[in-house]
Amino acid sequence: MVLRGTLVDRNPAPLLVTVWDSGAAVGAAFQTLRSPLLCTGLTEATVVDVVAKVVGIRPNMNGVRGPRGIATKFAAAWRAATGVLSTVNAEERLHRLDRLDPPTGVAGESRPARDVDKDVVTDWLNRFRAEALGVVAEPVVDARNVRTAKEPPDEFLLWTLDSHPVSMAGVRLPTAGVSRLGPVYTPTDKRGHGYGSAATAAAAAWALEAGAHEVVLFTDPANLAANSVYQRIGFRPVSEFLRIDFSVPVDNSPTTQ
Repeated sequence: MVLRGTLVDRNPAPLLVTVWDSGAAVGAAFQTLRSPLLCTGLTEATVVDVVAKVVGIRPNMNGVRGPRGIATKFAAAWRAATGVLSTVNAEERLHRLDRLDPPTGVAGESRPARDVDKDVVTDWLNRFRAEALGVVAEPVVDARNVRTAKEPPDEFLLWTLDSHPVSMAGVRLPTAGVSRLGPVYTPTDKRGHGYGSAATAAAAAWALEAGAHEVVLFTDPANLAANSVYQRIGFRPVSEFLRIDFSVPVDNSPTTQ
């Protein structure tokens, strides 16, 4: 088995690690910006060797994210190699679309977001991050990240009622035949009418029309209502994911004078 690690000239630099066996790629992990290392493409048998490779390239890795078994094993190996602490930051459930079954009887219609919707999309992204992730809004960063219609790779499908947006579902153009949905957000005063379910179904239909062979999304396993909604429109649970953050232990030992 051969491991290759690649960094590019950017600050902070993305990292790509690939695992090869007899000339064939058998695994991969990557990290972009300040996100944790995504280890979905690794097998448990390769984790220890990948840790040994990555620790020499990026010793200050901030965390790892991936299927529960892989992420847990990676975190244990990283703790052993570096002495850091690890904390489960988030639990997620991956769902894959089986057969799309859009809700019926929901008032309104869908349309792609337009330039005029930029403020609405930005506001709803901030609200979603605050509710789901506890992230404080960064207006400059958020405005830069909002993509509207005809600006790939992101699209936002809005569910509208009397031409006014009432819910939103993000969707990415297919990569290797797979399109991911999210975030999905409905303002609190518009909930309970099926708008979020309809927006999600519209985004899934958009992905399929764009050529996706698979449509996936992540949910919070503790959010039983959301999981139930997605399953009613055709999504089925596939696997459990973890995000595990790394931190340096605090030295509380007394100092001598």
